[in-house]
Amino acid sequence: MDFDIYIESNILIFVFFSTIVAYTFVKYIPWIVTNISTLATSLKSIFILALISIVPLIISFSQLDIASMMLVGVLGIFTLLYVLPFLPKAKNLRDVSGLKIFIIALVWSGATVVLPLFSSEIAPSWFEADTLYYISSRFCFVIALIIPFEIRDLKLDSIYLKTFPQILGIKKTKAMGCSLVLVSALLLYNSIDSYSYIWIHIVLVYLILGSRKQNAFYFTALWVESVPILWMLLKYLSI
Repeated sequence: MDFDIYIESNILIFVFFSTIVAYTFVKYIPWIVTNISTLATSLKSIFILALISIVPLIISFSQLDIASMMLVGVLGIFTLLYVLPFLPKAKNLRDVSGLKIFIIALVWSGATVVLPLFSSEIAPSWFEADTLYYISSRFCFVIALIIPFEIRDLKLDSIYLKTFPQILGIKKTKAMGCSLVLVSALLLYNSIDSYSYIWIHIVLVYLILGSRKQNAFYFTALWVESVPILWMLLKYLSI
């Protein structure tokens, strides 16, 4: 919508179902492997949904062009290595100090910005300045979006993860998050003319400032998680 390009349905289908499969793999597979006999009904349903989602994922992937397949392969490798141990002492990318949040932002930006651009008719010019600003803005935005979760999980995360709240403290982490939101907005200033971006950046600042270790579960699980949905709605309303 921002670049006025046509996105083929197979891209949308692939991103949708690969998100379900990848998120389930990252979040639940390590736990399922060791606790398969004690799975709750709700977790079994999620696992079955992910298995079913593999079918449209494979079909839509087979319809991508070679370049898009290669990009998806790179993003897929990062996703797998995020969970699977491949480093000494059975470490994965998630357990590498300070790396977790950047891997998430990289994969998210790649799937939601680079892949659609890469597979479109403007693919040869995707590395132009405005496009790079847009990708960089999404990268900064996603890092800022993860900060409320890192603050919430401060009492749960192992110290070796070196998350921003562990290194900087909560106040400085919030300041950094707000700074990233500002950078994200400034990167879009000359290239995107939409009030939806102004509002969604303001909402994210509010959520970052309202983040606490003692936040109710639904502050992040509902309000912060709903930011992309609100963003989509605002985008449609602004057209």
